[in-house]
Amino acid sequence: SSRRLLDCRVFSVSASERQSTSGKKGTFFSVDALDWAGVIPVVEGPEGRSFVMIRQFRHGTSHLSVEFPGGIVEPGENPASAIARELLEETGYRAEMIVPLGILSPNPAFMTNTFHAFVAEGCVLERPQYLDEHEEIEVMLVPEREAIDLIGAEDMGHALMTATLFLYARY
Repeated sequence: SSRRLLDCRVFSVSASERQSTSGKKGTFFSVDALDWAGVIPVVEGPEGRSFVMIRQFRHGTSHLSVEFPGGIVEPGENPASAIARELLEETGYRAEMIVPLGILSPNPAFMTNTFHAFVAEGCVLERPQYLDEHEEIEVMLVPEREAIDLIGAEDMGHALMTATLFLYARY
């Protein structure tokens, strides 16, 4: 059995009574959220590949965070369509081609959602940002090697961004 304990708009918390295959019983808690998607937008320039990255304040850590664009996959929305929408809204860039890199579980111990990672090739600036009410996002163009070297720094410690970059390296 399962019951919702808390609804926090972007996620809810549930308690479930479960029994393992060996018969052990217990109460387990989960964070239920919509799926997320993130993308590494690539711009080709005279000096090589650069990534469109964003800097925004994150309330969970109370710090500015350098990240790749991304956001929530709305119910019924295709993750590739969601990431094309988020890329355009957050940065003003449109991609020539969006390629899936992988699907990850952010934390399967207690989170029910998945994260869809993409790379966006042939990005061009098309229009100004169109941000949500509470979004304040600075757009940056970062050379590929510099972005890779930033991973693990205080302002670039978002684990899903690191995972996306790992999948990109495999790509």
